[in-house]
Amino acid sequence: MAASSSSSTLSSFSHVVTTKLNNENYFLWQVQISAYLRGQDLYSYVDGSSLPPPKFLFTDSVPKANPDFSSWNRTDQFVLSVLFSSLSESLLGHVLSAKTTRDLWVSLASMFASHSQAKEFQICFQLTNLSKGGQAMTDYFGKVRSLVDSLAATGNTLPDKEVVTYLLNGLGSSYEAFITSVTTRAEAISSHELYQLLLIHESCSAHHNRSITSSLEPSVHLSVAGNRGCGFSRSGRQ
Repeated sequence: MAASSSSSTLSSFSHVVTTKLNNENYFLWQVQISAYLRGQDLYSYVDGSSLPPPKFLFTDSVPKANPDFSSWNRTDQFVLSVLFSSLSESLLGHVLSAKTTRDLWVSLASMFASHSQAKEFQICFQLTNLSKGGQAMTDYFGKVRSLVDSLAATGNTLPDKEVVTYLLNGLGSSYEAFITSVTTRAEAISSHELYQLLLIHESCSAHHNRSITSSLEPSVHLSVAGNRGCGFSRSGRQ
């Protein structure tokens, strides 16, 4: 790979891959990096299929530098530098010993394997125990979506029907009739359809509660007025 070509590729990399690898986004980083390297015909350097040629050639028992190895090594070190440039400073210190692109790729995969599993368990636990409580439906749905997206970032994408289950599970006893109507319907419902129905239900419930409050207000006023009248009457007799 010529110097001008390397410079051009590195420049395009900084514009195409904008995600810096940190402790929270390994899967997203890996997806972006893999797509970029495949587009540049360089992915073989990270998946191990591009093996280094012999460093030396022997002619009449005399070792000579192998030009194929020099070419391979030049490209490999370029890809390695590209990957290093995509790491956050907090991670660089853990992988500076990597000598080849493949070494770095394997080290990162190993480093984040256990981290991703722990993160997955944590998010699933949060989803299982999430409760709407008194928060607005938009806030509740937003929290569920945020956790689902965080789980996807670990490489574990939830089927939409499981997202629906988590949404229903956290609604609480006041939504029992609504939950029954959703779970007994013949056709499946998507999480976004469910969200729209929940917004309608929330709006109708709020309107119903306002109507009840409004209908009670005249009775409250009459009761207060009646109590005041009795007070004056007693005062008059004294």
